Amino acid sequence: MKSVKAYRYRYLILLCLVLLIFSVEIQWLNLAPVGRVANSYYQGQLSLRYASPVDLLSLTFLLVFVVASIPSSYLLHRLGLRWAVWIASGLIVFGSLTKWLYIASLPAVLFGQFILALGQALVLTSITEIVSRWFPIRERGMAVGITSASQYLSLAAVMILSPLLVVTRANAPAWGQGFERMMGVYALASSILALIPAFLMRENPPTPSSTLQVPRNQSFRTSFRIMHQNPSLQGLMIIFSIGWGVLMTLFIKIDEISELLGFNDSTGFLGIAMFAGGMVGAIVLPALSDRYRRRKLFFVFCNVCSIPGILLLVFCQQVGAVLLGSEAIAMIGASIVGLSLLASIPIGSQYAAELGIGISEEVIQGFLLLFSQASCAVIMLISLVSTDEYSPMLLSSLAALLAASMIGSSFLKESEMIVTEEERLKDAIEQEIVHLQ
Repeated sequence: MKSVKAYRYRYLILLCLVLLIFSVEIQWLNLAPVGRVANSYYQGQLSLRYASPVDLLSLTFLLVFVVASIPSSYLLHRLGLRWAVWIASGLIVFGSLTKWLYIASLPAVLFGQFILALGQALVLTSITEIVSRWFPIRERGMAVGITSASQYLSLAAVMILSPLLVVTRANAPAWGQGFERMMGVYALASSILALIPAFLMRENPPTPSSTLQVPRNQSFRTSFRIMHQNPSLQGLMIIFSIGWGVLMTLFIKIDEISELLGFNDSTGFLGIAMFAGGMVGAIVLPALSDRYRRRKLFFVFCNVCSIPGILLLVFCQQVGAVLLGSEAIAMIGASIVGLSLLASIPIGSQYAAELGIGISEEVIQGFLLLFSQASCAVIMLISLVSTDEYSPMLLSSLAALLAASMIGSSFLKESEMIVTEEERLKDAIEQEIVHLQ
């Protein structure tokens, strides 16, 4: 019987991850809840035929990640966690301050967003690698769930704070005031939060967190080859990316969708409803998947639950004419979508790590996020070039994608690592006698 030690410092490491995620994600969609104000502020600065300034800033994060995710994984693999965190912290501080100090210039703000996107790529590709080094197997789903919840919390914060910091009431004489102050608040918050992990992050615990370890000297090219030979992992990545792409498109276009569904002001209520459900799902469902040692079951459950949520959004006006009102039905649908899709992300991330056992964690996470961001970028680009005639079809198209994702998820195989843990408890999890240090 083998023993492993779980060090209390792992929670400080988890806090570092949470702070890094929060610092970069509040810069991604902070303009989306006040999109009408932001588009007016930067009107005429760039000749944009299809994309609005808010769409362009949001799309920058996605496109940069598509390009930078694999180099970020390689950088993490070569330099280690501490160097990756130091570089990410520096990029986040520089990008945040650039967006604030040169707020009047849209090209300068785009450059700052580009720098922040590079930092985001480093942060997101490191999550499962850090968790696998510091946490026992039985706690990894929970830890990844908390990091995902922090990502959702940061996006929820901007949905609440941005409309509070900027005057967004449609008929208010001071409409649009507070925009500069809002950008300053986010810049200072991001800079402070990003600096703390740079001083607290450690490379490895004194002893391994699990009896099951992936060789650290495995070559990057070898990881690619093994992953290419794993069809189940490839299928999961495609299904995962569809859910992520739909979710992020909803967030990026939240103000436009709110206007389409009849919300007169940029209040962010629809986005808040999504995050309210998502915060619950992202913590509870991954923890349950740990408890019952079933990744596929809960991943499929999340995909199934997303269907009624998106349908309530599509048909909110028809249902609302009979019951509660269209805005209430839209918010209920948004909360169901948030609960299901936001919960599927941490479960899917850990599911992929277990399906790809023997492959470097940073490679799996890098490709998982690469496919996800690419999926969202494709959906966004299609929605941008579509004419106004087809814009009401956006929600219906997203519903069709979720239906395809739900069907595909049922064909995945269960994590062999989880199955082994259940069928041979004393040979895996129960053999790990965890000593708290």
